[in-house]
Amino acid sequence: MRAAPVTTRRPCPLCGGRRARRRWREGAFDYAGCVRCGAFFADVEERRYEELRHNVWDDETPSDDALRFYGDARARAHLAFLRRCRPFGGRRLLDVGCGMGFFLERASVDGWDSWGCEPSPWWAEAAGRRVGAGRVFRGRVEDMAERRAEFDLVTAWDVLEHVFDPLPFLRRIAELLAPGGRLFLRTPNLAYVLPVYRARRRLGHRVELGPTNHVVYFSARTLRRALSDAGLAPQRWLALPPPQVATFGDRVDERYAPARSATVAAKNAWASVGQVAASASAGRLSLASDLDVIAGKRPLA
Repeated sequence: MRAAPVTTRRPCPLCGGRRARRRWREGAFDYAGCVRCGAFFADVEERRYEELRHNVWDDETPSDDALRFYGDARARAHLAFLRRCRPFGGRRLLDVGCGMGFFLERASVDGWDSWGCEPSPWWAEAAGRRVGAGRVFRGRVEDMAERRAEFDLVTAWDVLEHVFDPLPFLRRIAELLAPGGRLFLRTPNLAYVLPVYRARRRLGHRVELGPTNHVVYFSARTLRRALSDAGLAPQRWLALPPPQVATFGDRVDERYAPARSATVAAKNAWASVGQVAASASAGRLSLASDLDVIAGKRPLA
């Protein structure tokens, strides 16, 4: 039986509604599903979110695990994307939430004039060492006030789910696109994550969606709506390889290496299935663990 709608602590980040159903409980917080537009979001006030939010980019010195996860583990996805999106126009690329600059460095090698934007002072400094300190803006993309219609390609890898208010974020990116420019987004796919995590929870696994980390999750439908509200429209749905890692809770013993390899191979195979489904259905059938989409500005009516 479906839960009755409740009044949420915060407005829906996509439509502003205040009626939603509780869909996932984690610690002291709920994830809510908006009854009006279907958005799935952590029902936490922005002030509280900022107080509790913590991630690896808040640490002055990244751990070896963070370096592997954001570096080598994502190389396959980065390179697959760069093969599909060759430099065009003026070749100017902005990577929003560029982290330690691994994608920027790979894009530069591929021929892009690469620039970055990163709120973490530690990671912005690390990215600057890879592509040039003057090429990395330290702050949020919303704070890049003086720039307009400058970039042929804007990328945001695993950033949107951390943005408390995603519509102003997307609108600002739309303003930064040069004529004919494109946006690439990667964000977790709710249609994959939620059923998988529910199944794992029933099996007794300790799983976390992370309400003070991943504050909004998107399905293909709600991502399409968010893009539309920002004046953007999907042009191509991809299903790039996932990070080349497998998690086993706290177990890091090398005895688990074969199991890790098998898990990564299975994830890659599922991503291939997701690519076929996404391409054949114009993104309406999204099976992969992440939503990967290239979007452009909607034509004026």
